[in-house]
Amino acid sequence: MTDSRITLVGTGNVASHLAEALGSDIDIIVSRDRNRAAVLAEKYGIDTTGTYSDLIAARPDIVIVSIADHAINDVAQTIGQIPGNPLVIHTSGTVPKEALSPMSGRTGVLYPLQTFSRDLYVDMRSVPFFTEADSAEDLATIDRIASAISDSVRHADAAQRQILHIAGVYSSNFVNILLEMVQDILKEADYPLSTVKPLVEATVAKAFSSDPHTAQTGPARRGDKAVMKKHAEALPPDKSMIYQILSEYIMKSHQVTPQ
Repeated sequence: MTDSRITLVGTGNVASHLAEALGSDIDIIVSRDRNRAAVLAEKYGIDTTGTYSDLIAARPDIVIVSIADHAINDVAQTIGQIPGNPLVIHTSGTVPKEALSPMSGRTGVLYPLQTFSRDLYVDMRSVPFFTEADSAEDLATIDRIASAISDSVRHADAAQRQILHIAGVYSSNFVNILLEMVQDILKEADYPLSTVKPLVEATVAKAFSSDPHTAQTGPARRGDKAVMKKHAEALPPDKSMIYQILSEYIMKSHQVTPQ
């Protein structure tokens, strides 16, 4: 991919998948916890590990900071200026690249729009990556790294990444909590979550083959006030409130008057 010396900072969910995808292109993994770095490095055949204090000795050309969003500012301050002014990039959708300026004058972003869990497989070739940098040269470097991992690479500034991140929360986190509610509801009748798997798969497929607005069905789409009232009354207060809010939004979206 590149002759540059790459240091990966972090051992969490995203870092783990980057270590797997980049493998021997990474020279060293560093972490606050040397043992965690060693475990991740051994798993993916990376020879060298260390703590933050070892990063400067590694003389990296590129540093990928892949840690929790809330920790980026503190870690950048802790590591401090790296000799040689390397390209330092993070993987966050919410943090501006300038948060890395304590480490280097050259900063950028390598943001994957996906949900990651350390030990669950993700097809990284299908994950959209969004990149940003100040200079065309640095942007091209980040694009090469992203293209070595994924078939989908586009540019996004901080404002665009915020929109992407919000879309990701709706698409993943909110869908997940709705499925958790569904699991609770089904459990009352002794049915497993898998009961609705074909329905969920068909719903998603239909939304992407046409569009979500056109694909919408159900009592709120029809304005069936009697069914919606019956459903809301059968639910506990917290789930009933969410049911009613979403139903009202569907009716508003489709300009439906309850019948």
